[in-house]
Amino acid sequence: MTASLHENEVLKACRTLFGPDVWLDRHFLGYLQPDGVRAAYRQRAKETHPDRFPGEQRIQKLQAEHFHAVHHAYDLVRSFLAQRDQAGLKFSTSRTSHQREQPPPHAHPHREKPAHSGSGPIPSRAYEIGSYLYAAGAIGYHALIEALVWQRRQRPPVGETARRWGWLDEQTIRRIMLHRSRHCRRFGEKAVEMGLLTPFQVRTLLFHQRSRHQKLGQYFVQQGYLSAEELDALVQQMHGHNARVHLHAGPRRSAS
Repeated sequence: MTASLHENEVLKACRTLFGPDVWLDRHFLGYLQPDGVRAAYRQRAKETHPDRFPGEQRIQKLQAEHFHAVHHAYDLVRSFLAQRDQAGLKFSTSRTSHQREQPPPHAHPHREKPAHSGSGPIPSRAYEIGSYLYAAGAIGYHALIEALVWQRRQRPPVGETARRWGWLDEQTIRRIMLHRSRHCRRFGEKAVEMGLLTPFQVRTLLFHQRSRHQKLGQYFVQQGYLSAEELDALVQQMHGHNARVHLHAGPRRSAS
C-alpha cells in the first residue's frame, strides 16, 4: 500500500476514530502512533457499543452499525501504521493550505460533518424522521443518538404509570426491576413473564408511553441543528421518498 493511494481512506478512518474536532492531514498521519490509535478506538468502541442501550432496539441497531464501522476503521489504521513503519514511508511535516483540513467549528462538540453529503441518492427504503435526516446528510450520527436518547427520556416509565393506575405497587415494581436487570428483559416483558401484568395491560402502557414523548424533530430545532422551516421541508421530502418506496415495492403477495 502506498501512502498516496490510500491516504484519503486512512484519513476517513481516522475521522471515525478521533471524531470531528481533530485536525487531520498528512502531518497527522506522519506522527500518528499505535498507542493513540488504540486509545481512540477503545473510547469510540465504548461510545458506540449497542449494550449501552439495553431494550432499545432502534438505538441498538444504529449503535451496532457504527460499532462495526469503528472496528473496521481501527483495523484499517492499524494496517496503515504497520505498512508505514515497515516501508519507512515519509509524510511531510509542513502544513500547506492544500494539504490540511480546516478545523471544524466548536460551537457544539457533537456537530460532526454528516456521513452522507446529501448530494447522492438516498437508499431506497422507508425511513422514520431521525434516520431520514441522517441519510439525507442534514444531521450527524451523534446528533441522531442524542435525539433518540432525549426522546426516550421524555417518556414516562412504564412501571411508574402502572403504579399510578393502580396495577402495581412499589414493592412489586422493585421486584420486576431486580429480575429485569439480571436477565436484560424489558420491564413489560418481565412483568408478563412473572404473571404481574397481562399482555393487554403492557400494550396499553406502551401506547400511553409513546403518546407522551415529544416528536424527534423538535430536538433538532431546539438544539439549533435545523430551523423549523428546514425540518418541515425535510419531513415533506421524507414523506415523498417513503411514498415512492412503497409504490415501487407494490402490493405484497400473500404466501400460499
